[in-house]
Amino acid sequence: MKKLKIYMENGEFVIEHVNSFGNGTKCSFLSENGLKESLDSYAAVIDQYELEVSDELWAMVINYVSSEEFQRK
Repeated sequence: MKKLKIYMENGEFVIEHVNSFGNGTKCSFLSENGLKESLDSYAAVIDQYELEVSDELWAMVINYVSSEEFQRK
């Protein structure tokens, strides 16, 4: 299954996209807004991914992907 790993690294927000073959790519963002904008690109297909979110970002990410704003994208 495809995964999105979301965590903090060196003071930056990171989304690591891991495909079904286990290969991954990482994107780093300086702000929470940058992270959310990147998550927006997954809005139509988010149900195809397993989310692995760090404890420190769990509430923010889950609240955002559950929001009406995200669901309308």
